[in-house]
Amino acid sequence: MVLAGVGSDIRRDDAVGVMVVSRLKGKLPAGVGLIECGTVPENFTGQIKRLRPTHIIFFDAVEMDKEPGFYDFIHEGTLIVQSLSTHKQSLRILLKVLKEEIPGVRIGLVGIQPKTTDFGRGLSRPVSRGLNSLLEGLIKTIGRGAT
Repeated sequence: MVLAGVGSDIRRDDAVGVMVVSRLKGKLPAGVGLIECGTVPENFTGQIKRLRPTHIIFFDAVEMDKEPGFYDFIHEGTLIVQSLSTHKQSLRILLKVLKEEIPGVRIGLVGIQPKTTDFGRGLSRPVSRGLNSLLEGLIKTIGRGAT
């Protein structure tokens, strides 16, 4: 399994995807790959392919018209058809490439509703709370051996 964080640390809540992966380091079983992709997830295709994962989950800020900090799992079929992430085209192309080059891989996205993606540092309070809740659930679920 690979968990990949996408986002920009200079655009406030857009950093949440990268922060998920950063804060999971040292808290999951050794077989889980953690990759901080920043704003160019397509640059990590080779690294992801070398890990030969059965599952890849991306984390990114996604405009879902929900309350800031809300998060939801978005299945790969929806991702390939729609551009949901704030990194629209690059993530969409990356998903297609990974599906073609890693036979049988399952890909999803956990989208986190941002409050603001204006320039600046640090998450807004509601997105920070959503991040903490998401991390708690991931650590419990994956820590139990759901890899």
